[in-house]
Order: sequence, then C-alpha cells, then structure tokens
Amino acid sequence: MNNFLTRILFVGIAVPLLFALAVYVPFMNHAALAAIVLLFCAGTSLELVRMVEPDAAAIRSAIAVVLGISPAVAVYVSRLAYPAQGLAASWLAPLACIMIAEFLIAALPLALPRRVDTIETSIRRASANALYLMYPGALGSAIIVILGATDHSGQLLIWFAMIVFGNDSLAWLAGVTLGRNRGIFAVSPNKSLEGLIAGLAGSVACAFAGPFLFPAAVPRDWAALAALGSLCGVAVVIGDLFESAVKRSAGVKDSGTVVPGRGGVLDSFDSLLFAAPVFTGILAIIGILS
Repeated sequence: MNNFLTRILFVGIAVPLLFALAVYVPFMNHAALAAIVLLFCAGTSLELVRMVEPDAAAIRSAIAVVLGISPAVAVYVSRLAYPAQGLAASWLAPLACIMIAEFLIAALPLALPRRVDTIETSIRRASANALYLMYPGALGSAIIVILGATDHSGQLLIWFAMIVFGNDSLAWLAGVTLGRNRGIFAVSPNKSLEGLIAGLAGSVACAFAGPFLFPAAVPRDWAALAALGSLCGVAVVIGDLFESAVKRSAGVKDSGTVVPGRGGVLDSFDSLLFAAPVFTGILAIIGILS
C-alpha cells in the first residue's frame, strides 16, 4: 500500500509538471524538457556503471555520462540549428557521426594502455562503452527528435508519454489485481500474462486517443494508429525486460533509489528509451513527424 501511495503521489506531481513544460515552455525546442531528458540520460549512465562496472574508478563514471548524453546533445543542437532539415539530416546523420567519433575516441585508452595489467579488462570496458553510447545515448536521442518537431511538438510528446505510461500503468494495475499466470518471462518472473495483455491494450487505446485529444496533430488513420500502439507497446515490454535482464545479471533488484515508488532513474526511463525510436520512426513513415 505504501508503494501504491508513493506511486500515486509521484505521478500526481510529475505528470502535471511535464504537461505544463510541454505546453507552456516550448522555447528553443523545449529546452527545459530537453534538459530533463539529458539529466535522465546522465542518471541512467551512472546507474549502468554501478551495475556493469561495480569496481570502476571515477573516471569511468565520467566517461559513461559523456557517452550517455552526447548523442542527445548532438541531435538537440542539430535540430535547433537546422529546423527545416529532415530526420536523415538532423537526427540520423549527427547521431551516426557522434557515435562513431566517440567510440573511436573511447577506444584509444584500450589500444594504448598505460599498464599491461589493464589489458585483460579491455573487452569489458569496450562492451560497456558501446552500451552507454547506445543505451541511453542513441535511444534517448529519439526523444529529443520529438521535442524538435516543427509542428505540435508538445502535443506529440504528451501523446508519446500517454502511450508508454498507459502501458506501464495498466500492466502494473492488472498484474496487481488480476495477475494469475506468472512466470511467462524468465528475466522477470513476477510479470503476468494478464498484465502483459492489459499493457498492450493500454498502448493501443492511447494511440487511438490521439486524434480525439490532439486533432490538429494526429490524423485519423486507424490502421497506422493500431500499428503505432501495438509496436510501441511491444517496445515498452521489451525495454522493461531488457532492463530486468541487466539488473538480474548485476544481481540488483532496482537500478537505484532516487525515484519514489519506482526505484532508480533507469527503472522509470527504460520503457521510454525503447519506445521512442519506434514512435519517432513510425510517425516519420506516416508523415506526422519530419
């Protein structure tokens, strides 16, 4: 019950705040929300370091933060500087450039070690670098793309959040109240079939709600909306399960303790990270986002 009340209190504060920022503070491609995204990317990177490299020196935490936020920073600057450019030029191109450049730079200490005894950890550090760069780095940049939409960016962001959190909330509620068939996922045995179905239904329902809530931004293309809700719902589930696999591998229950009722930053951000590229890509295909 305490966890339930904490969740309700947290949502009651966080949701109105994010809504207000999305609607009333659109300046410079929603700079305030972009800063929150970067903060979450940094927090996720620090939590990943503690799980993936528990004995790492402080310099590794700093490297993880740089790798975790720089893709989003590059995309934000690109979208802000060149608003008329399409996604290929303002998202994919700077994202590819920064990821390649940073992976090469991060490889230098591995290729030119100061001490021979550090060579045996090279593969672990290289793998960790790639993880920080992709997750939350590259995946987080997709949220920045939504913030930089030329039309109705605030509405699109709210709609995206509804699709993700509609899944999370209904899955949790159905799992708590109706969940009987558990153990369907090895990495998260407490998840139930009932919760899975309810979560996917929540994403589809929120996708269908888009044309009614935001008629100027979302067309009534029901087939596209069904695909959007279904694929984003699947991405939410996979994102949650992927994080569960990372935590189980690290032997921890939560990624951290900073978010009341939810655990760590990554515990709250995992679904958004996986769903954002799916949402952005589908909106680009059907012509809503450019």
